Amino acid sequence: MRFNSFHNARLIFDLSDHYIEATDADIKAFVALGTVHVDEALLVGLADTWIRRKLALIQQSQILTKVPVLEIQAAAAGFGIMFTVASVNGSEQLVFPETKAELKTLLRFLDEDYYESPLSKTHFITNSKRAAKP
Repeated sequence: MRFNSFHNARLIFDLSDHYIEATDADIKAFVALGTVHVDEALLVGLADTWIRRKLALIQQSQILTKVPVLEIQAAAAGFGIMFTVASVNGSEQLVFPETKAELKTLLRFLDEDYYESPLSKTHFITNSKRAAKP
């Protein structure tokens, strides 16, 4: 049997081991990272299933602790994704947008769903995390 989407497969089978979603406690831990500047209550309020899944994937990848905030901002600007960086207690923090659409764009970028074609330099959004083989 073959499914066209994870969502459809999840309706029939228990795929909880393969599907992670941030809980309210996970969101609290995410906000406490020190690299994001966002109101916890606002983020919990905006957090639908898609946002919770992206937050869990971003935490799992540890991208916000591995890559400096200003480097993330510069890379995002290359894709036309603009967001603010605030200096809080001497450390740079990503200021998360307060609207759901802008938040989803930022989360998609942080989860590395954007890429650039090496030939045409065209920007794309991917729906796959399959690594390219050399």
